[in-house]
Amino acid sequence: MRIAKDFTKHVFCLEGDWEKDLRKKSSVGAALEFLKTNCNIDYIHKTCGTKENLIYYLSQWKQRRYKNYSICYLAFHGQPETIEIGDEDLALQELAEILNGSCVNKIIHFGSCSTLDTDERRIKQFLETTQALCVCGFRTDIDFLESSVFDMLLMQKFQEYKDIKAVDRDLKKNYRKMMNKLDFRLIYN
Repeated sequence: MRIAKDFTKHVFCLEGDWEKDLRKKSSVGAALEFLKTNCNIDYIHKTCGTKENLIYYLSQWKQRRYKNYSICYLAFHGQPETIEIGDEDLALQELAEILNGSCVNKIIHFGSCSTLDTDERRIKQFLETTQALCVCGFRTDIDFLESSVFDMLLMQKFQEYKDIKAVDRDLKKNYRKMMNKLDFRLIYN
């Protein structure tokens, strides 16, 4: 069982465009600001319109100066084993190769529809390749508001424990109904 190095885990959020109409302003940015103001969880929030943007920001996240930003929150549209970035798709396996071995002591959360709708074995391979503490996200299409509220709760719970197993127990004890509704899964070794 791998345990987080610190209780404090800041958030490194990469977000895609939710709407084709650029006048619409849907974003997880307000949720991140809520966490900063009320829970003292610092964050970096960048928008990615292309796969190249995402790869660039992930390469920045790997730098030592961002080591305290140990939660990677990927807020995109999704489908099974995939996140959607603009008109492009990025498969879990491709993302694992991009992050290859660079996620020691880090958490990866997919705030996207259906990305973790896959066999647990594939997610375990993702964990092994990236060396992340855990991978979490949803197996079904989710409501933006409900999932954003759950994401905030999840980020706060990650602050309470070093042991991912304890986060899992707390969520199941106190928020099982919400987890089931969102078809949330938390995978760790």
